Amino acid sequence: MAELEKKEYKSFVFTHIPKCGGTSFRKYVNDSAVDSGIQLKNIYIPGINGLKNDKNLPQLDKTELQAIQDIDLKVLANHCKFEENIGLGITPNAPYHFTILRDPVKRFISHYHFFYYTLGYNNCKGVRLDELSEKNFSFLIEKLGNIQTGYLSNIKFKKIVGLENMLKISKYNLQYEFGSFGLVEDMETTLELLRSTIPDWLNLTGDFPNLNISNSMKVDLPEEIISRISEANKYDLELYEFAKDLFYKLHSSIKTYNSVKETE
Repeated sequence: MAELEKKEYKSFVFTHIPKCGGTSFRKYVNDSAVDSGIQLKNIYIPGINGLKNDKNLPQLDKTELQAIQDIDLKVLANHCKFEENIGLGITPNAPYHFTILRDPVKRFISHYHFFYYTLGYNNCKGVRLDELSEKNFSFLIEKLGNIQTGYLSNIKFKKIVGLENMLKISKYNLQYEFGSFGLVEDMETTLELLRSTIPDWLNLTGDFPNLNISNSMKVDLPEEIISRISEANKYDLELYEFAKDLFYKLHSSIKTYNSVKETE
């Protein structure tokens, strides 16, 4: 993980990958930041503290970005790829990076259910995944595939760089640039790991809210559909398996370290 000592971190940056429990986490970290004495002007989280949901950094115009550039951000949490904020001129000081990953097939289905089935993107309102036309389904598996790899690598020209290289970059960033990371499927361990590694000025308080994770339409999808979703998320699946292994190794090492400290 990142090499800075806890005391050296000056800000907290959450990379919110869509449909990975981030909405609940954003509220949780915001409330914790406020309880920790951080002023609202130093917190930037769309959908909270009067800020509209559609104010993620990549959605802002030049004037809006300029207004944020001189703010001493202590907490930044939005749909912004890893260090994409830097290219937009927003540079929190000595950031502790954090993200949450999710099983890629479940993430894909949840993404479709929320934005397409429920909200009606691409004229798909009320249409189940297994009822889509071949044209629409092919479009979706291209658009929604390997999103976690995309967010952690932050590569704009994926056709030039290639997904294999993006995967390598994502693994590197996760292992060496992030202070820690979490898994939707194990939020208890996620919070335990996070509390052990975040800077002391950010005290995670209170109970974690229920995850805003959809029930994936409550339908059993045909094996053919699941297989095609899996193939479309080939690199995310490899990233996720890598992340799970790293996640539990890190948790185990921290538990061992804490046990040794308690006996000293």
